[in-house]
Amino acid sequence: MNLASWALATATAYCLYRQVKFGQEDARLKQRLIANAEKIRNNNPVFYRSQRITGDTELVKHHLVFSILIMSFRMQTRWIIKNKEPRFGHALAASLYTLIYGWWGFPFGIYWTLVALWKNARGSTCVTVQDLLQPAPGKPTGFGDRFQRDFSKRVHSGFFVDQKPEGILPAEPVGKA
Repeated sequence: MNLASWALATATAYCLYRQVKFGQEDARLKQRLIANAEKIRNNNPVFYRSQRITGDTELVKHHLVFSILIMSFRMQTRWIIKNKEPRFGHALAASLYTLIYGWWGFPFGIYWTLVALWKNARGSTCVTVQDLLQPAPGKPTGFGDRFQRDFSKRVHSGFFVDQKPEGILPAEPVGKA
């Protein structure tokens, strides 16, 4: 193998490693928010990555696309605290990653690459901590409800439609009327 092949293989391995780390960091943030939900609602000091978190704190995720021939995968970076952590480097890295690895899949890789680049250029997905601290919606009970919810989610995600993330707190019990 020549040097360029080694560099590409190393960059790919590092990007996949970072995706695993992003998932771990998101899980840590979620646990921290759930554990301190009441403090955040009462505006008591809660810190994460040396930054104060309030209900109005905005979090941002950038979009990535990775493709291999007929398979394409859409991913996102970890949550970044808007105006308190550097976003430019994350947005640039996500866009470069998408430019290099995103367009290789047919037919969706090309489309999703363009959408991800557009979204990263426009500011990506933003959400407030208060939006995340809402109770998760209850699980649908009947087949029709489950089908409608799952189908709607798949259609929206297939076209990269931005939806606010669902709440992270446990769902409130749904009583039968």
